[in-house]
Amino acid sequence: MEIRGHDASYRSRRPSYVIVVADHDATLPPPSRRNRIPVYTMRRWKGFLLATATTAQVKLHNRHQVLDHIYRHNGSSKQDIMRALNMSLPTITQNLRDLEADGLIQCGGFFESTGGRKPKRYMFNSLVRLSIGVRMTSDTVIVCAVNMHGVCVKRASGRLPYAHTDAYYHRICQFTNHFIRSLNVPSSTILGVAFCMQGIVSADGQSITFGKILGNEGLNTSTFAREIDHPCTFIHDSDASAMTELWLDPSIENALCVYLEPYMGGAVIIDGRLRQGSTMKNGTIEHMTLVEDGAPCYCGRKGCLDAYCSARVLTGHRNESIEEFFNQVRDDEYTHRRVFNIYLDNLALAIKNMRTVLNCDVIIGGQVGQYFTNDDMADLKQRVQRLDSFPDCSLTMRKSACAPDQDVLGAALTFVRTFVDEVCGR
Repeated sequence: MEIRGHDASYRSRRPSYVIVVADHDATLPPPSRRNRIPVYTMRRWKGFLLATATTAQVKLHNRHQVLDHIYRHNGSSKQDIMRALNMSLPTITQNLRDLEADGLIQCGGFFESTGGRKPKRYMFNSLVRLSIGVRMTSDTVIVCAVNMHGVCVKRASGRLPYAHTDAYYHRICQFTNHFIRSLNVPSSTILGVAFCMQGIVSADGQSITFGKILGNEGLNTSTFAREIDHPCTFIHDSDASAMTELWLDPSIENALCVYLEPYMGGAVIIDGRLRQGSTMKNGTIEHMTLVEDGAPCYCGRKGCLDAYCSARVLTGHRNESIEEFFNQVRDDEYTHRRVFNIYLDNLALAIKNMRTVLNCDVIIGGQVGQYFTNDDMADLKQRVQRLDSFPDCSLTMRKSACAPDQDVLGAALTFVRTFVDEVCGR
């Protein structure tokens, strides 16, 4: 491939950057649809495939590259950017000036001098926008504000018994609006409000299509949008937790996430992306049949996994917390140890069945998962391998990130990721 052209900062009479591909049958991927201005346009000339870009397109591409580098490295000097991107110093200087004027980057002090003046440290302005995550459960509401690096900068919670009524949702809107006002930022700073829900969400994220836990089937974001002056969306709580997994560990390629909450759930990650399916039901492992005609499930059927592996199974009949249950297990109390062994057997069988369909790594999280020790994880892995029809020495099983308010954080990240991808041209 031969490349001819000019730097965007250089004022040439020719307004385009030309890439000549010396192959009559060569093809290039289509221009990115994510940017308003594509990085290049395609045409053929004398049998050659040409990719051309106007000066404006090249400038936008350079801007994206500079900002993406600063975002990923969380502190860069002009020299760092020049070496990494092979870009001229005048181009970098102009882009830094523009990005700083737009509020996307800021000076974060200076690096140590290696001779001469200390180089400036340019950092992404993580507070340029904020995203709001909200979780409503049977008796509480939690609201978090998340910056553009995925860090919770403020949190509020309150006790409010859930009710599928206009009065309840009005109070949620009041609570959320009061929280947003307490941030003392311009309204334009707020990207949106994402609600992580205990129920199946429609493909457009605007309604609840299955809501047996809280009895809110049919709930629509318009209920909140009437009082909250920001975009609103829904996301399944397990999918939201998986979003946080991906954010905290971008190296995850393929994984089945199992969240052992009071009402358990799951999520599927393929090729480093959350895969929810066309009907948003991928990963709803809680309703796979574990025992034919077994214990009743809240969905109305019998024998579902939730009836055997949710956190309620460990604590429901003893009026104790998860922490108290595991304290008894660690003390080797007979009844608690026996219940835990049965629990692990059921969980191992479920994981074995899941991996028959999706042979990938397994991530264990949720309220129960955070109390699993390394010995518990090794024990669970051995139980899965004993059941496996095809012994797999490559089985990787690990604990979830178990971040505080992981699902609320993940809900807010839906807006964060979209914004960062847009401004960085990803």
